[in-house]
Amino acid sequence: MTRNVSAAASASTTKPVQLLVDASVSDTVYADIYMNRARELLGSVLTAAQYHALKGIQADIDTVVTQSKAATILQDWQRVGELAARVDELRRTAQEQAPLMALGAKVYDAPAVNIDPFSPGFDFLPGFDQELGERRDALVGTLKGLVGADAPLASFYEARRTFFAGLTLASKRSVDATPVAQSNAELEQLAMQAAQRGDMTQLRSYAQELAARQTREQSSAAPKSGTSASEGARATYQCPVDLTVPFSEDVAQRAGTLGFAVLHAEPLPQGAPLYDYVITHIWQPSALQAATEHEGALHAEAIVDELGFPAEVSEHTKVLVGQLLKNPFINSGGARYLPLFKPETILIEDFPEDQEPPASGDLLSALGLPRRRGLARQAIDAALSEHGATVLRERIGLDPYEFRLVCIPQELYTRCGRERGWGQQPQWTHFDGYQVLKNGQLRALAGGDVRYGGVVDLVSVGMTDERDSVVARFAVIRRARQVARWR
Repeated sequence: MTRNVSAAASASTTKPVQLLVDASVSDTVYADIYMNRARELLGSVLTAAQYHALKGIQADIDTVVTQSKAATILQDWQRVGELAARVDELRRTAQEQAPLMALGAKVYDAPAVNIDPFSPGFDFLPGFDQELGERRDALVGTLKGLVGADAPLASFYEARRTFFAGLTLASKRSVDATPVAQSNAELEQLAMQAAQRGDMTQLRSYAQELAARQTREQSSAAPKSGTSASEGARATYQCPVDLTVPFSEDVAQRAGTLGFAVLHAEPLPQGAPLYDYVITHIWQPSALQAATEHEGALHAEAIVDELGFPAEVSEHTKVLVGQLLKNPFINSGGARYLPLFKPETILIEDFPEDQEPPASGDLLSALGLPRRRGLARQAIDAALSEHGATVLRERIGLDPYEFRLVCIPQELYTRCGRERGWGQQPQWTHFDGYQVLKNGQLRALAGGDVRYGGVVDLVSVGMTDERDSVVARFAVIRRARQVARWR
C-alpha cells in the first residue's frame, strides 16, 4: 500500500470536513451523520488506510535510524548514505502531510460518542465551562457554513441550524441584561441554567422576577398565561415528535427477516409522577452530589417516599430514579439520558430470555458481529457506526437521518420486558448509553439481572468488558427520542 498521499488536498474538501468535525462535537445526537459524511469527503484525499499508514512513519524513521547506527559501526558508508537519505525522505513526507494528518486524526480517530454540551449535569467535565449561549451561536455559525460548503446535505444542515437557533440559552453577553418580554417558561429555563453554572447573582435576579410575576398573577382576578416549573421542564425535555407513527408493511416484512418485531410500547401510568420528578430535578446540581452510591440510593428513596408515589412503585424503581438523578448517564447520541414517558412504535429483537438467545443470524452478520454473548461494547459501537446506517437504509428501508439502530434503551427493555418475562435470568443485557465518570471516561450501560432488580436493574460495565453473562439485544428507534432538550 502506497504512503505517498498528495499534499494538494483542496480547500473545497478540507473546509467542509473541519466544519463537520466541529458540528459533531456540539450536535451530538447527529454526530454519526456528520462523521460518516466527513469520512466520505476526506476519503477523496486521504483514505483511512492511507492515514493509518502515515501514522507509521515515525516508527519507520526510528527503524531506519537504528539501521543507520549499525551501518556506521560497520563503516558501510554507502549503506549509511542510503539510510540517511531515506530518513530525510520520511521526515519530509511527515512534514508535508502534517496538516492533513491532523485532520485525519479528528475523523478516523474520533471518539465513539461526544457528550452533548447542552444537556444538564456535565459542568464538571474539562472544557464544558464555555457559556452555552456562545457555544450555541458558534454551532449555528458552523451549520450555516456547512449549508454553503456541502450542497448535497444543505437541507439537513439548515434544519439543524434552525433547531439550535431556537434554543433559549444564557450567554455572558446577556448576563447583566434585564429580562424583557420573556415568558415564565423562558425565565424558568434561564434560572435552571444559572443554577447549573452556580451563578448566584443571575439566579437571584431570575428568582426575584419570577416571584414578582407569581405575586401579580395570584392577585389578579383573571388567570395569567404561564407555566409551572414542572410544565416548563416538561416542555424543555419532553420529545414533541410523534413516536407512534407506524411502520409500513414493507418495512415490517424486511425488518422481520433480520429478526425484528414491530412493537407498540406504552408507558406505565404509575410512572408519570416519577418522570415529572426526574425532569424537574435533573438540572439541579444538588441532585448529583451524593457521596456514594449507597447514600445516593437512600437519599433518592427518602425523597420519593416523601412525595407519596403510588404504593406499587417498587424499591428497585426508587433506586433507579436515584441513579438517573445522581449519575450523569448519556444515550448513544451523547445527550443526557432521560426516561421517555411517551408511547412509541419501535422495531425490537424480541427473542425470549428463558432460553439461549440466537448466537447468529442475518442481523449479526450484517453488523459483522461474531456472536451475541460476551461482546465488548467497544466492538458493538464500532459495528453500529460502520454498518448501522447501511442496515437501516438497504436492509430495512428506513432513513438513518430519522432512525437509528442501537442497543435496546433501558426504559424500552422495562416496558416490553414486563409482559415478555424478561429480567428473570441471572444475566445482563446491553442497554443504549453510558455512564460518564468524573474523569470523562465512559462505562457502558447494561441491566436486567433478576438478582439486582430484574427489568428495572441498571448497571455499568467497562467498554472492553467481554463477560459471557452480557447479551446484546438491538432495537430501531427514532433519532428524536435521543434529544435531551427541545427549546
